[in-house]
Amino acid sequence: MSAIASLTVVPTDSITELARLARTSSSSFRAYLAEHGSPARQEYDWSGYCMLYVLTYLEERGIDLEQSEFDAESEAITSVYGLTTLITPAPGLLDQLDPGAHRAEELAAHFEEMGMDFEESGAVGLDTLRVLRDCISDLRDDQVLLVNIG
Repeated sequence: MSAIASLTVVPTDSITELARLARTSSSSFRAYLAEHGSPARQEYDWSGYCMLYVLTYLEERGIDLEQSEFDAESEAITSVYGLTTLITPAPGLLDQLDPGAHRAEELAAHFEEMGMDFEESGAVGLDTLRVLRDCISDLRDDQVLLVNIG
């Protein structure tokens, strides 16, 4: 079993419509996302599970990537598109995602707890933090990073 993580930049004002379409027509949702979203500057080359484990690692440390204003929209999109997190450029978030603020050993231990134990897991975790930080730093105030794991 495998998973892919994709990073898409979408205008903030399109999130409500994306959620509405997710509730009514998955094909219309996908068409709207393709029309209004654009791939993030960086691609994510690791397994989607690696992204998922870094997201849970951050959550366990109290680092909230998703603003509560998008909870309902995120749930609606997740129902048709796979696990989705909507990230805005919140104050202080980039510092919290700085790979230098985390230890490879802690990330590797978290991956192991999640059942994914491999030699490079700590480095993969740090690289995932870097990709997230860089993609979020590219966002304008009127954009959201849609992280999808499916």
